[in-house]
Amino acid sequence: ASEQVTDYSLKPNIDRNASSSEFCSNVNAWPKSKAVGLGSARGIRIDWTEPVEQQAASASVDLSQVQFILAAECVWLQELVDPFVKTVLPILRANKEAQCFCCYRDRAKQDSETFAGMEMVVEAFQQQGCKILLKQRKKAEEMSKLKPEELGPGNDFLLYSISMAV
Repeated sequence: ASEQVTDYSLKPNIDRNASSSEFCSNVNAWPKSKAVGLGSARGIRIDWTEPVEQQAASASVDLSQVQFILAAECVWLQELVDPFVKTVLPILRANKEAQCFCCYRDRAKQDSETFAGMEMVVEAFQQQGCKILLKQRKKAEEMSKLKPEELGPGNDFLLYSISMAV
């Protein structure tokens, strides 16, 4: 399942937006990245149970060169918050200008013991010295073809940027 998002969604999206089908020849680009716009892009899978530094090294990725992390629907359960934070932090710390964009559907009710509300994620990052900005909030009704009564509570779509506080 972990390879589905990167292999079947992210990598084909990079390919569609790439300047060519060839790997980027820019010496500053990561190995196996594609030229996109004025920069380059590469999608890699990250196992949250393994140190991200080792995974980056085995993929020939220099974490200090990471500018953006895209995370979607990663932390809907409370038990996923800590591993997510521990995975993203080394990347943000390697490049103080890097940002993680986290898109999330907030499913948690106030008293949920299962689902992680975005407040839990924000607090976990803030405790690690991160700055979190809400970039956009959309009501589920605006984003879905379902009727409001079919959506259930706590369904806002949120987009946050997460970076190291300067």
